[in-house]
Formats: sequence, C-alpha cells, structure tokens
Amino acid sequence: MRADIQGLRAIAVTSVVIFHFWPSLLPGGFTGVDVFFVVSGFLITGKILRDVTKYGAGAFAARFWAARIRRIMPAATVVLVFVLIASWFLVPVSQWFDLGRHVLASAVSLENWMLAAQAVDYGAEGATPTAVQHYWSLSVEEQFYVFWPLLLLVGALITKRFGGRGRLGGRGITGLIMGLVLVSSLVYSLYITVANPGPAYFVTPARIWQLAAGGLVALVAVRGLRVAPWVGLVLIGVGMVVITVDTPYPGYAALLPTVGTCLVLLGGPTGRFSFDRLAGPRPIQHLGDISYSVYLWHWPLLIFAPLALGRALSTGELLLLLVVMLGFSELSYRLVEQPFRRGSLLRTTARAWAVGAVAVAVVVGASVAFSNAGATRVAAATEEFEQETKTPGSCFGASALDHDCANPFAPVSQAAALAGHNDLPIASRKPRCSDDLGPFSTIICEYGDPNGQKTLLLWGNSHAAAWSDAFDAVGKDLDMKVIVAARAGCPASMEPPPPNELRETTAEELAGCKQRNAWVVSTLVPQADLVVMADLRAGYADGSRPLDGYVDAISRVRAAGKPLIWLSDVPLTDGVVSRRDGPECLQQHGQCSNPVSRALLAQVVTAEMERRVPDLKTIDIASRFCDETQCYFAVGGVSVYFDGLHLSGTYSRTLGPWLAREITACLKDSTACVQAS
Repeated sequence: MRADIQGLRAIAVTSVVIFHFWPSLLPGGFTGVDVFFVVSGFLITGKILRDVTKYGAGAFAARFWAARIRRIMPAATVVLVFVLIASWFLVPVSQWFDLGRHVLASAVSLENWMLAAQAVDYGAEGATPTAVQHYWSLSVEEQFYVFWPLLLLVGALITKRFGGRGRLGGRGITGLIMGLVLVSSLVYSLYITVANPGPAYFVTPARIWQLAAGGLVALVAVRGLRVAPWVGLVLIGVGMVVITVDTPYPGYAALLPTVGTCLVLLGGPTGRFSFDRLAGPRPIQHLGDISYSVYLWHWPLLIFAPLALGRALSTGELLLLLVVMLGFSELSYRLVEQPFRRGSLLRTTARAWAVGAVAVAVVVGASVAFSNAGATRVAAATEEFEQETKTPGSCFGASALDHDCANPFAPVSQAAALAGHNDLPIASRKPRCSDDLGPFSTIICEYGDPNGQKTLLLWGNSHAAAWSDAFDAVGKDLDMKVIVAARAGCPASMEPPPPNELRETTAEELAGCKQRNAWVVSTLVPQADLVVMADLRAGYADGSRPLDGYVDAISRVRAAGKPLIWLSDVPLTDGVVSRRDGPECLQQHGQCSNPVSRALLAQVVTAEMERRVPDLKTIDIASRFCDETQCYFAVGGVSVYFDGLHLSGTYSRTLGPWLAREITACLKDSTACVQAS
C-alpha cells in the first residue's frame, strides 16, 4: 500500500467532484480522470508483470481478468441498477430509450464510444446528460485491461525466447513495445484533438498513452526522486486551474496531468517533507480508499437531485448532497466493494467469471426492458396525439393565437408532451433530405406546390429545416414551389460559421459549409423568385462575432435581382449555451417558459442587420411564441419544440397560414415588413 497513490486518488476524485458540483471553482477539475488513468496504468502493469512471473504465461490472464471483475464490477453494477430504478420514477419517459442504451453500453464497457458518436451528431447537441455518462472513463480502462495484458504477455514471451540478451536485455523488449504504443497513441491524440475534437475526448486510442505512461513508470520501477513529486503536483494543479472545457483536449494539454502524475509516482518516502507524509493522514488515505465509489455515485446523485426537486440546487443543497454522496460511497465501499473483493463468493477465478457474466446479463436485460418500456409509452402517446391532429379545431397550435381561445398557453396533455420528441419536421424525417454535416453536397428538399409558377428558396441551417412544414403550407397556399436548402450547423452566411457553443466544428465541416453556401448563391438563388433566410443567430448577439458573412450573402442575393426576407429566430428555451429540452420540460410541468429577455436575444442581431442593410425586409415571429413577458414551450396544446432548440413539425405546420399572410403582405407592400432601425 503506497500512501502517495492513495493521495493521488484522493486528489483525482476531489477535483472531478468539485468540477461537477461547482465548475467555476475548478475549471480543469475534469483532468482528475487523467490522473486516474495514469495510476491505473501504473498499478495494472505492475500487477501483470508480477503475475506473469508468479503464475506463468498460461495462467495469469484468466486470473488477471477475474481480479478485475472482483475489483470493478460489483459497485459498478449496483450503481447501474440504482440508475435504472431511480430513472423509472424521476426521468422523463422520452429519455428512457436513450438512457437504457447508455446503461447497456456502460455494462459492456462501451459508453465512451457511444458518447463519441453523440459528440459528432449535430442532432444530439444540448442533449440532457445521462446519469451514467461518467462510465466513459471506466469503459476506456476496461478496454485497456483487455488488450494490455496480451501485449505485455507478447513482450514477456519474446524476452523469454531470446533470454533478455542484447542491448535491450531483461524487460527491455516489453518496454519497447509499451513505448511504441505510448508514442502511437500520443500522436493520434494530438491529431484527432485538432482534426475531430468532438469525439477526441472519449475515444480509447486517444487515451491509451496516458495509461501506457503509468505502465512505463511501473516498468522502470524507480523511486526516491525527492523533487519529482512536488514538480508533479504543481503540474497537476496548474492543469486543473488553466485548462478549461474550451481547451482542445486531450491533445497537448493532457501532458500536464499525465506527466505530473508520472513524476509523483517516481517519488517516494524521501524524507520528512515527502509527498507520502503529506498524503499519509487517515482522512486522505480513506478518501483514496473510497475514491472509486465516490466517482461512481457522485454523478447520478447530482443528476437525480434536481429532477426530484423540480429545480436547480442551491449552494446549501449542493453541500448537503455532497454529504449524502459521501455516505452512499462509504456504504458502497463497505457493503459492496470490500465484501465482493475479499469475500468467498468471487474468490475463485471460475466463480468470478460466472458471477460477472450473470451481472452483465442482468443489467443488459434490464436496460433493454427499460428502453422498450419508454419506446412503447412514447409510441402510444404519439399515436394518441396524431389522432388529435386529424381534427385539430381552431384553437390547435399556432391558430390558437388568431382565434378567441381561452388560453393559448395552457398546459398540454401528457400525450402531446410525450409525442414531442417524435414530432420532427418533414425535412428531418426519413428519408432525411436536409443536408447534414460533413463534406460539401447538393442535397435539398422540395415542397409546396410542385406545379407552382414561382419558386421560394428557404436557406439556412437546421432551423431552416425545422421551418419546412410551415413553408410547405405556404407554398401550397401561395401556389409556389418551395426549395429548402438547409444544412445543419451552417448558417446562410458567406463566411464559415462561428465556433459552436455546444460542439467543436471541424475543418471539414467549415469547408463544406462555405462550399455549400457558394453553391446555393450560384445555383439555387437564380432559380428563385423569393429568398427567405432562417437561422439560429443568438450566438452573434454579444457582438463578438462579425455579421459580414450575412451582409455579403444578402448583397449577392440582391445582386441576382431577387427579393429577400429575413425571418427572425425561434425563441431560445434558456440561454445560448444552456438549453432546456422542450418536450421533457412539458412532461414534468405541463407548460414551461423562458423570459423574453433571454428567449429573444437574437433581436439585437436583427436590429444590427437592419442598420447595416438598407430596407431589409424582416418578419418578426415573436408574437407566435410569446406574450409581453414570457416565451412558451407549448402553444395551443402543441409542443413548440422537438428538442431544446428546433421547431416541432406540428407547430411549424400550424404556423403556415400566418406565415403565408405575412409573406403576402411583405411582397405587396415593401414597407409592411421593413422594421425601424
């Protein structure tokens, strides 16, 4: 038992918990996971090297993986079962399907890859965090535990075959293999952090070098470097302060916690002022003991507490939750971790494998059943809601704002709320015709009147796609063919899109967007009799991003002799970055709203564009969502959004008649839609 390792565990888990509970206090606290990686690589490599010598190449692997089952699986399984049970009572039903998939992925150690896939999925932006997403780091370690023993076994066998002769000698061949893995993984990490930053944080190849670094320290087996631990602690501490969620990661930045942890491990009991002595007090050592349980329990409790209360937690409540979490962790350590690790049930290798297989099967079965239960409920609600839409009446959806209806903003039924997530606009349904992220393409949608003598071009990002139902109705009403040129994450601007608040934009996506918009201007605009621009522009509201690309786009449309209308933004559900999922909020409360001051941030963008572009025709849509003080998540018994940002298909469709009137008035009298600067 090494006091410095327990101290590192205590530092790592404390930093992660602080980061999750109070992010502003320790912006780089998430790097505590990197410390865990290095420590795991160090301990596991040392154990493998000892076991190969002790048990021989033929027997050590099964014993090694049985030991991993004893150490990791019991507590991890208990937490996964707890998450499923608690979610049944607390989590909105529409989340059950995805949550079940994440629990299943966590049970089979693939959660990191599922999160990596979400990180490059534009449709997953702003998705509510699941209570098991912290299992991504366990998944990385478990995958490491699968191939690392085999790799070291190869090294040991080669060393044995050649008797450790030559310059490498003894464990030199094993060290060379480990070094090659480390360098290869580090190079890949540096590359993917730049080329595809979304998944870079989660994918195993970009993280293996950190575990391998710990392994190399174990192989060297040097201790007693007096200054090394203190230099290492400084590097770890600096990383936790200067690294933020906006820092490209892992990449070069991950060298700080990784090298720092390696230096601490190279230290040791080097005197009165050694790190071992600093980490020696019993509270620190015990926090190191229970660090695994703390890591497992802190995140789901932090997710479930606000759901149980129906609101965000105050500082006092967070402190109380911290105490509760430590209590859960202590019980988990004493009643689950230790008994299974040292008791008789999993003592033999065969028993450990058998019980492990049963545990995985139980969690997988429960998660599949949980997902299916959610999908069944949502499907039933969707069918019920679709029956309602067949005879909508005059107070259904946006039409409730134009008739003498009791309260257009009344709470919605559970059926309408549950159906919200499935209520996609036509451009986003299968087969999907709105263009997605990636290389340049010429995918478009055509709606409205296919025989119309005139053509309306709707141009913009995924928000333009969300307007597709409304413009389909507009085209049929005004006898116009409608072309929807929508590309996710790509606004109708001649400049590349600004950095996205929720995901990194890759170089390929930037280039594809620029090519796409140039093609729209050169090919689609000349075909159109009217161009409408619709986007999410709230990210420009703080003035830090130039609007020159929009001005240029409008100038090019006008140069082609085409009239243009600027459609204002759909209201935000919270802020620019923080977003509330509309249907989920409606499931919990019946009705939700956002103050006008936050929901309509993009109004300042429209005002600035009106100042910069003479006689810019604009249609302000705020009256279709808001009263004088609030913008609502449901109107006329219909969910306004299908996620935390985009119009639902049904509400978009009910906006069609109003939008047709606004466009007609705008075209008949240009002053009807020119706003005051």
